[in-house]
Parts: sequence; C-alpha cells; structure tokens
Amino acid sequence: MKLPELSFTVLDTETTGLVPNVHRIIEFASVHVKNGAIESEYEQLFSIDHEIPPHVQVLTRIRPDMLEGKPTFANIRNDILNHIVTDALIVGQNIGFDIGMLKGEGIDLANHPRIDTSMLASLVFPELASYSLGYLSTVLELNHEPIHRALGDVHATIELFSKVWERLCNLPDSHLHIIKNIFRKSSEGYRILADALPKEGGNVIPWRCPEPCFSLVHSKSHKLTSASSTPCRDRTVSILADSLSPSTLDSLLASCTQDSSTTHWIAVKNLEANVRRITLPEHAQILHPPFLLAEPKAIEKLLAQKSFTEDEATLAVKLHWFTPHVREELALHGGEKDIWDGRLAASEKSSIYLRQFADPSSTLLLDHRQLLRFIADKEHPAHAILAQKSAIIIDDASMLEDTATKAYGYFCMITSVRAAAEHDDAITHITDLLEIWIEKVRGNDDVHFLRENDLQRPETKGLREHLCTLLQRKDLPPRTREQFEHIHGFLHMSLKENLMWIEQQRRGNAILRAAPENIAHLLAEHLYKKHATTLLFPPKIEPLTEILPREIPQRTIEHPTPSLTLSFPDTTLFDILTEPPSGKTIALAGSKRVIEDLFVRHTEALEKKGITLICQGMNGGQGRMQAEFSSCKGTVVWLLTPWTYEGIELPPDTVDHLILDSLPFDHPSDIIIQARSRHFENPFEQYMLPRLKCRLFRLLRTFCRQRTEHGTVQILDKRLKQKKYGRDVQQYLEQFQRKKEGVKEGEQMSLL
Repeated sequence: MKLPELSFTVLDTETTGLVPNVHRIIEFASVHVKNGAIESEYEQLFSIDHEIPPHVQVLTRIRPDMLEGKPTFANIRNDILNHIVTDALIVGQNIGFDIGMLKGEGIDLANHPRIDTSMLASLVFPELASYSLGYLSTVLELNHEPIHRALGDVHATIELFSKVWERLCNLPDSHLHIIKNIFRKSSEGYRILADALPKEGGNVIPWRCPEPCFSLVHSKSHKLTSASSTPCRDRTVSILADSLSPSTLDSLLASCTQDSSTTHWIAVKNLEANVRRITLPEHAQILHPPFLLAEPKAIEKLLAQKSFTEDEATLAVKLHWFTPHVREELALHGGEKDIWDGRLAASEKSSIYLRQFADPSSTLLLDHRQLLRFIADKEHPAHAILAQKSAIIIDDASMLEDTATKAYGYFCMITSVRAAAEHDDAITHITDLLEIWIEKVRGNDDVHFLRENDLQRPETKGLREHLCTLLQRKDLPPRTREQFEHIHGFLHMSLKENLMWIEQQRRGNAILRAAPENIAHLLAEHLYKKHATTLLFPPKIEPLTEILPREIPQRTIEHPTPSLTLSFPDTTLFDILTEPPSGKTIALAGSKRVIEDLFVRHTEALEKKGITLICQGMNGGQGRMQAEFSSCKGTVVWLLTPWTYEGIELPPDTVDHLILDSLPFDHPSDIIIQARSRHFENPFEQYMLPRLKCRLFRLLRTFCRQRTEHGTVQILDKRLKQKKYGRDVQQYLEQFQRKKEGVKEGEQMSLL
C-alpha cells in the first residue's frame, strides 16, 4: 500500500443507533499509521446498560453475551484517547458520524484535524456510483476483514485511503495545483494533506465517465404517429393510455421531432432519470429546471473565498476540475449537496435558466414542476412560445397531483439554508432564529401542522421582519434569495385552503412544507383551459378528479401495451425469503418495520447460503443500495418499500424477479390524503383505489425498464382474493398478464 508520509489514526465505531447522546458506542477500533507503516492496532467492545436492538445485532454481529464483562466506555475513555494519538491526523469513512458519537460518550474531537475518506473518494473516483465503504470494498477490492466489525471497517478504510492517495499523487500538475491551493485554505486536516502531496504529479487523468450516466437504446419501440399533436381549439384534454414499454418516451420524442410546425412541451416526472434512460433526438432540447443548473456568479463567488469549510473545499475542487453546466456533471456527495441547493444552483429568475427559452427547439423535454411553475407565471418568457402553435404532453400524468402539490406550494430544507449561511453573519443570524422558531413551534412533534396561533406568535412576526430586511439585500446569490423567498412565502401563507407543516427528520434536519389542499382548480386554470394538453395516464383508469376536473372536456385513446409474466401465488414473502429464486430479486414490503423484521430473521441464514440480502434502512441510502444491488454477483434480494422502488434507477436487463408483498395504498394518516379524501362521497373507491391502481402500473413500468428477458412478477397480497376491492384490483392487473398471443412491443401506438 502507498500511504502519505504522515502520522494518522484511522478509526471506526459500531453503535446501537445514529443519534449521539441517545444511542451508544458498543465497539471502537483504530489503527495508527506513521510514515506509511502501521504502528499499532486497537479494538474494544463495551458493555452498555440496555439491550442491543435486534437489527444492530445482525448488522454488527455483536451479541449481548459478547459484551458481558466488558468495560464501559467511561471506564477506559483515557485508554481510547491514547490510541487516537494526540498529534495524529484522524482519518475515517464518514468520520463526522464517528466524531459525533464519540462526543456523546465524552470524547470531544471536534477541533482535532481530520479527513473524510468518503469525500476524498468522491473527488478522485467520480466514475463510481456510490461512496459507501461496502460498495467501494467490492469495486476496489479492499480488504474488509473482519467483516461487519469496526476493525474490518478500519482495514478497508486504510486501503481506500491508499487508493485515494495513489490517484491524488498521479494527477496532472494542473489538477494537483488546484487541490493544493484550495485545501490549504480549508480545515487543518486538509491543510496537512495538501502539504503532504508531491510537488509534481502524473500525466493522465485517472477517471472515466461517471458510471450512473448510462445511455439506453432499446432495440424495439412503439411507433407513435404525430399527426394529431395539433392543438384542440375547444381545449379538450386528450388522455392517451400509457404503456409498460421502456421506449415510450423515446418514441414520443422521435415522433414529435418530425413535426417542426408545432412546439411540443413534453413534461416528465423526473427529468434527470429520464435523460439518463433516453437517446435524445437531434432536434429535441432539454429545458433544465433552475435547481439543476449551475449559477456562474455564485460559483465565482464561492471559488473566490479566502477560506473553505471541508465540504466547500471538495466541492470547489470539483468545480475547478469539471466546470459543470448542470448538477449531473458533478459527483456531489455529503454536505456538498446542501451547498449546491442553498447557494450554487440557479433560480427561476437566473439568466442562465431563462436564456433556454430564447430560441428553443420545436420539441422540448422538461419536468412537471418546471412546466407547472412557469405556466402560472404570466411574466415568464415561455408564454411567448406557448402563445404560438404549441402542444403540451405530460408523461406519467398519474403523478400530477403530487408534482402540482410541490409546484404550487413551498418547500425549504434547513440544511440547505444553513449551507448558504456560511461566511455571512446576517444569514447565519436569521437561520439561527429560524431554527429556534421551528423548535418552539413543533415542540416534540416529528410532523407538526401549523395552526393559526403558530402564525400569530411574536417570534413569527419577528422572523418575518428579519426576512423582509434580508430580502432587501442586492448581493444575495439567486438561489439563496429564492430559498428565503420561499421561507417568507411560507410564513405569510394563509391556512385557509392550504396545508402547512414542519417535518423533523431522523438526524435532526427540519423541512418547511406548504401545499394547497385543492390543486385540481389550479391545473384547470393554468393548464387545461389555456393549452392543448395530452396526458399519458395508466390504461383502464379514469383520471382522478384531483388531477382532471370532470368539467374539463376530455377524450381517451386506448392502445395495446406489452405484457408480463405475472402471477398471484398463494405464498408469503417470509416463505420466499427462506429459499429465494436464483438471480436478482426485488421484493416490495409494505413498511420499513416489516423490512426490519425480515432483515433480522433472514440475513444471517441467507448469508450462510451465499445469498445477499439488501434492505432499505439497513444498507444506507438509495444510491448505495442501487450500486450494491447492481454490483452483486449470484443470488441477491433487495427489500424496499413500493414508494422507494418507484424512484429506483437500474440498467436494463438487471432484475429477474419482482415480488409485491402487499398492496401499496397511501397511508391514511397522510394529512394531504386525509384532506383530499374529503372531496369525495366515497373516498376509498373514488380516490384511494384509483391512486393504488396508478401506483401499481408505475411499479410494473419501473420493473419493465429493468427486467431481464424472462423477468417475472408475483403479487402476494391475500386481499386480492379475500376482498371485493381486491378482486377488482386483480382484474385490473390481469390486463398486463402475458397470454399466448401477447402484444409485441413493435405494434403501433397512436399518440392522439
């Protein structure tokens, strides 16, 4: 291994949870390295005064009997400090977590020089899909023994640091100069690392194009005719039955580009994901929403700083190296995402965003929220184009209720605001006041819905006044201004016909959210009554009146859709996990609690059989799980919720089996669902069931994008046979069931 000629300590902890002062450290391990050689190793288990949660026992393989007779952390705190080594640089994977947990046990290393290997890996391995230690151990072939334990993580982290150091030393001089210059303006840990770098680097940039940016070309596609994309004078909304075919959007784009006399606005739910899946035709154009675009002046301001936080430093290096136009061109990781969202992204008023509308192509691809925002803004330059011969086509229209809820409301993540406050005392002061206000208003509620008395508090009035003063400043970055305008709008919003709430996330981050209770009239006012509109909607379902009011004229066009090997076996997910099918399986469970229980019951037994079990909530975030599932060899099962699976991105020809354990109804306690259910005489049949069917269609379509040639679907919910509504749902699903004379993907599909 090639390591820097420094004195450093690599450390890791195993804990009973994620929250300092609440959860406890049950194992600590460290390795001290000096001048490239390992000098000492240390590992220690600790007794605690309560039980180890079952899922933690499975994750760490640390059992209660293993802690019997072990010292408490407090008893040997000084011994641990000695092994950290006073003058050594601290190195760790996501080291901020370990330092936070150690502080909760009485060891404060906040001012100790440190570096995070996950952030450095994102810097020099931009081509990788995840920076979790498990995934990096697989793709970089790191020694991770003993697996599951703190010392195994330390060993893997040392090897990762070696791989990172090797890449850093081989960077071209131009890249090496940038990282030295920026790191010397950052934390003490980064300054130490910069000073250890060689004077001269290599000659070759060592990375490839990022792995997530795969471009898919499907061999078969539906043929769509574009003849009827002419605007309807009577503003009749055309409802086109959507298809399970992965190539629907490709074909739609190809069809629209053939008609240059009409400007086609094709809106999709997730622009980034769709751009990765399609091949963009020559005469089509992507209209990026402002939050995906880089704001040049904000980037210039960041790069001109005289000092950088650790996250700012790694992000500044990436900005120099990659000069991004859009967010996708950066491997953003950790706190860098908050800096982008709080300071560096464009706003709706940014020239970099608005210039996209100056001379657009006749076929435009954009996202739902972006479209809904600007059609409601009469001053937006898009209206000059929409006034001409235009047609709006909304893909994935069953999601319009959800996207319109976001487009016509307010959303603000406090971590992004905090990132924007760095180096600005006035913004920091207001952010402090905002967080104090949130804590007072929400009390102990994880989700607190605002009442009139919350808006009448003296603190609320004072916060409004501070925001008005801040928004008078002319030097705020556009995105930062927009964030505070959202907070200002939130605090001035009326509770009449609107829902307003504060969410407190697991690790302490707060989110402000507000949404209109009824969005159908907004869609009618801004979209259906003014523009020729086509909605791609799941087949055999009438569009919800929350999306398309009944008074709006509409016509439906059906067409065939590819079929699936779909069955309704009389078995349980527990039984299937006892002996999973070969290949790669995605199993959708109804809740995180169910997933945790299955994780505890099956992980170790499957591991003995050489089968990998990946579980939502147990194996990191979405990016890490996607990367690990894709890279796993042999039989692997991924347990997650249906709501998460809708947003999962995997390459085609990846998934062999999809198993749905229970019907994914909306949670009845969801405040928006509750409010909108009141609009119906029979909420279950008129609202909940249609939303369920739409979600089931989207799940099948997601699987079709990822399935192997012989991929299968099993739906296990016993309510399909036991309940009247279950039989109705099964009948709906059976239209996608493969028959002897299945519909081929090459058959014609008419656009309108």
